[in-house]
Amino acid sequence: MKNVVIVCGHPDLSTSLANKTILEEIAAQCPQVEVRKLCELYPDYQFDVKAEQAALEKADVIIFQYPMNWYGVPGLLKLYIDKVMEHGWAYGSQGTALTGKTFLISLTTGVPEAGFSAKGFVGHTVEELAFPVAKFAEMAKMDCKKIFYSCGMMCIPGVTTEAQKAALIDKAKKHAADVVECLRAL
Repeated sequence: MKNVVIVCGHPDLSTSLANKTILEEIAAQCPQVEVRKLCELYPDYQFDVKAEQAALEKADVIIFQYPMNWYGVPGLLKLYIDKVMEHGWAYGSQGTALTGKTFLISLTTGVPEAGFSAKGFVGHTVEELAFPVAKFAEMAKMDCKKIFYSCGMMCIPGVTTEAQKAALIDKAKKHAADVVECLRAL
């Protein structure tokens, strides 16, 4: 398998069921994958830009794993993109550090899948809402191969039943298996 780096943009994995399960499953099936949990590495949101750039430079495949927040990326991941993906490094006429790398988007949403359509609750598809991240990859001259997403993944403590939690865990494990299958095919 190629050198894979997952950048997890969940702001607090200790409160996550879906993203945490997805990362655990990928790590269990592909222990050589490097998982960079931004919330643990940078709880103060002060990134070591050079360390993050070095991790991305050695990768053949970069995955952004995150929960969709307000129809976009969480603030932690947005700040990571702003700080780490510098002009002249990741994009622009001199920005070639990520050129040719494979890029995958792996995200979860709280809204059920039926909400993601022109006539649904959200009024847009997940792919349309992930456009800024896919466009960033294009500007960085990466090859955005796929967007993996699982909808309806919200787990509310004290509200979500144990049966619902079990179903969410199963769904998250299936999501992870799909990502792993893609990685093995690359």
